[in-house]
Amino acid sequence: MADTRYLKQRRQGWYFAMKVPADLIDKMGRSDIVKSLRTRDLTQAQRDRWPQVVSWNTQFEVLRGTRTWTPAEIEEKAQGEYQDTLKMLAEYNESGDNVDIFAELEAEKLEGGNLSDLDHALVSARIAGAAGRRAAMDGRTFALPAAFGRNGIDMETLQPVTAKRRKTGEAFADAARRYIEEIQRDASAKLTEQTRGQYEAVYRLFDQWAGMPSLDEVDRKQAAEFLDKIATFDPHWGRSPHTKQRTFSEIIRDFGNHKIGLSNRTINRYATALSMVWQWAKRRGLLTRENPWEDQYRKIGEKRKTQKLPYTIDELKVLLATQPEVRPEQQSHPNTLAWLCHISAYSGMRLNEMCDRKVADIKQEDGIWYFDITNAKSEAGDRKVPIHSRLIAAGLLEFIRHHQSEWLFPALKPGGPDGKRSWYISKRFTEHRRALKITRPDERTGKDRVDFHSFRRSAIKVLERARLPQTEAAQVVGHDREGITFGTYNPEGLDIQALQQVVEAIRYQGIERELGVAA
Repeated sequence: MADTRYLKQRRQGWYFAMKVPADLIDKMGRSDIVKSLRTRDLTQAQRDRWPQVVSWNTQFEVLRGTRTWTPAEIEEKAQGEYQDTLKMLAEYNESGDNVDIFAELEAEKLEGGNLSDLDHALVSARIAGAAGRRAAMDGRTFALPAAFGRNGIDMETLQPVTAKRRKTGEAFADAARRYIEEIQRDASAKLTEQTRGQYEAVYRLFDQWAGMPSLDEVDRKQAAEFLDKIATFDPHWGRSPHTKQRTFSEIIRDFGNHKIGLSNRTINRYATALSMVWQWAKRRGLLTRENPWEDQYRKIGEKRKTQKLPYTIDELKVLLATQPEVRPEQQSHPNTLAWLCHISAYSGMRLNEMCDRKVADIKQEDGIWYFDITNAKSEAGDRKVPIHSRLIAAGLLEFIRHHQSEWLFPALKPGGPDGKRSWYISKRFTEHRRALKITRPDERTGKDRVDFHSFRRSAIKVLERARLPQTEAAQVVGHDREGITFGTYNPEGLDIQALQQVVEAIRYQGIERELGVAA
């Protein structure tokens, strides 16, 4: 049987209906309260009746003299207190630590439990104001609570609901922030800005969705429900520049219930990011229960990888046909790209290694000019790469002397989440390569099998065909040397003369004459 408490149906519409207590009929001037809920849907009416029940019961208490303020009046005053708190904290330009202390002192008042309904709402408003101010200082959005008062009613028992006590234990948001800060302190272990942004995005979403929980409050069921929820997101939801300003409800509205949704691989990546926070907290004794994200991973199919390939001789002829200018009137992307293509083809250097070089990194030892590569991702990446005679003949050293800038390629500007100097030129090369009709799509995956890194593959290919020992080629291209014989007992590797011989072995039979040498 349908629950129609406090409801009355007239024709096809639903009305709220309530008896006025006998002792208040004279003051009210009526014995019944009937008000249209403006809906024909019973389910909607069942939801809409409870705010009316609360509102009228509190008005009865005001008429009896047992209450001073109605919930509506309390909320109005609390809203004003919230705005005043935001204004006060901004005007005094309080630090983040002081804002946190302010919020903690106010929270202690709630824990006492002896506040009137009005005082409880005002304290809650001040705490929310501090949270809003801190969010603004951190460049985050803040979701304002639906209400500051503590009065409510349980939809099943019709009993008053009291405010929940303040959550105990480490707050998830605080743990996530501390975890990120700890990782970023170590230059060798820190996340890239792109990965950090991805982690912080999923942390923010979960914190909003779960209602700013403590670590111990999150159980496996809740973790699984969150993953189910985000599984409905549009696969491209995070690409919008406005994503960081959107709340979880706004993202659900704009990107939820997508017909394809996120892949299991992406969902697993989010679960891993969240699990890392719990692992971090457990190591520090901040967690008293299991990690709810363990074993939440979803099955993924075998993904066919697109094998990348070196360029063919014919492709290299086209890509290296443009000779770089030695004394350009101004530094430009096209001329920079020409130099990058030639250097990579005749050294096997990675794009970012070349783009990150300064003029000071071009050094000379025993009469041999070389690129001094430092601060690579691995120890093997730090190395000396002699400058190929073809590059010297093309005028590379004169090019460096001519522009007299700090950077080897001053036309490059940082870009992308991590501020890489290779960001824009990489995209320009892709456009340039495609314009030259140099593409080799994989028949099954559709992905291109050649890219800028194919210059590096081409150099390694000719070194292998020149029958050079792998340990020697590895020292030029920045790979780890296999085995312990050379790597352990001769960590310094080849001297500069030997390295030069390896580099000079990079020759492309069939195109050497066609490439020519710049005058």
